[in-house]
Amino acid sequence: MSIDALLERLAREGDAEAAELISAAQQQAHELLGRADSETERRRAEALDRLQQAERRAVEAETAAAARRYREAQMVERAQLLDRIFAEAERELRSVGSDAYQPQLPALLRATLRFLEATPAVMLCRPELAAPLERLCAEHAGVTVRAVADAAPGVLGESADGAVLVDNTLPALLQRCRADLAIAVAAQLEA
Repeated sequence: MSIDALLERLAREGDAEAAELISAAQQQAHELLGRADSETERRRAEALDRLQQAERRAVEAETAAAARRYREAQMVERAQLLDRIFAEAERELRSVGSDAYQPQLPALLRATLRFLEATPAVMLCRPELAAPLERLCAEHAGVTVRAVADAAPGVLGESADGAVLVDNTLPALLQRCRADLAIAVAAQLEA
């Protein structure tokens, strides 16, 4: 075989081998690009999923915050309404005539004396109730009655030394019952 033929044969074999290497490299590059595309798509899907989850959490958080603000506003409005209701009730109780609660005087007196522990005491009341209250106090030694023109309806008891004051006036009784009454009134308002 001549040198030219040998060179030609080597060139063809080199070309064939180069073509095979190029083909293998192209195949490998194609596979790498396919894997890269798949990996890129997987990462893009994961990133999109993370973004959607973050958006969902943000929407849920904002929705919860809005619900809290709405509930807080409702509670503030309800508290303000209850304040107005109790303020009006207290105004009405301060103007209640003595005849309306005179039958409750014995119970009010007993409750007042129980907290004063039968010490010498002064019962303060409206002038029109002084006589009936004096009759009730007659059986309790050391208990006197003093009429006060601007006294709130009910009975206000004070120890003789002024150290203990028992407020059983109607407005004070309303204030002591306010928490329980507020629950009942709020339930009525919601119904």
